[in-house]
Amino acid sequence: MLGVIMVEVPTRLDPAFDPRRSENLSRMVVQWGMVPLAYLAKFSGDKYVYGYIGSEDFTMYPLLPPGTFLQVDENRNKVEAGMWRSEYERPIYFVETRDGYTCSWCDLKGDQIILQPHPLSPVAARMLRHPQEAEVIGRVVGIALKLGDWLPVAPLPDSKPESKEHAALN
Repeated sequence: MLGVIMVEVPTRLDPAFDPRRSENLSRMVVQWGMVPLAYLAKFSGDKYVYGYIGSEDFTMYPLLPPGTFLQVDENRNKVEAGMWRSEYERPIYFVETRDGYTCSWCDLKGDQIILQPHPLSPVAARMLRHPQEAEVIGRVVGIALKLGDWLPVAPLPDSKPESKEHAALN
């Protein structure tokens, strides 16, 4: 018989948690509890913090759609400069701004940080003072998302109404 592994996971979130906004879940947890989740045992410990991409955050869409859960390594909070062969190699960072949290590619130019969205995203790049207006929490090292079920609550900015053919595909 296999033994059950118990891991500590969030069992209650702060009532202020708004699923439309990206959040640092580590700050939103009100209560932790032991739950038998053998698969998640490797995620326990304090090496990582966990984030969530809100339903209205399209910064890294379609690579990281709204509703994606993030595993963030706080020890890797320095923006790396370099050339990457693909979007999958380029480091993605979890960033805290005065407006909240977001996930993006980042570049540093002097005391400015450029929050670079995915090229297919409707979100514009932002340049903020670093670290006064934007602080890199860490590098995204893992994600969890549900495939195929995500639909926007409201139409994407600058999107056309859904065609009958597109509706039939869903």
